[in-house]
Amino acid sequence: MEDETRDESARPVRITAEEVMGKQVKRIRELRGWSQQELARRMVDKGYSWRQTTVAKTEAADRPIRVNEVQGLAIVFGVTVNDLLAVPIDDFEMLGAASRLTELRTLAEAANQRVIELRRTRERLDKDAEAAEQEYRDLLDQIDEQQREYDEISARVKQQGESGGEQEHREEAER
Repeated sequence: MEDETRDESARPVRITAEEVMGKQVKRIRELRGWSQQELARRMVDKGYSWRQTTVAKTEAADRPIRVNEVQGLAIVFGVTVNDLLAVPIDDFEMLGAASRLTELRTLAEAANQRVIELRRTRERLDKDAEAAEQEYRDLLDQIDEQQREYDEISARVKQQGESGGEQEHREEAER
């Protein structure tokens, strides 16, 4: 799981001011029944050097828009600058969903990092447990070896004691 790569869809979803403006320009233009060419002509009438391609790029958010152009569009459409910058309700809902999606992606990534961290910890603990188990087996082997040595010494002492006890009995009997 830690080698998993993220695709572009995992990036946070954001809507730029140009995208908001572009959607609003297109929405208002279409409500007026104007073509892109008609809007460009009306902007030219107000002193802006707009073409149909300028309208298309503005609506697609493929070009930055100047503040004076925003003001000109508001005049041409007969709306306020705020109307052009307001996020439409459907976009607002989309932004809410996108915000939650971004939040969930962030939480998922944090959970994934926690899984990676815990797996690494488990690997370290497994290695430590293996080392402790080996130490335990080595100590058991040493105990077995020491027990054999003890048993040998004990048997020798016992044998010497029995031999020594027979010697004592003989000496008493001779007295």
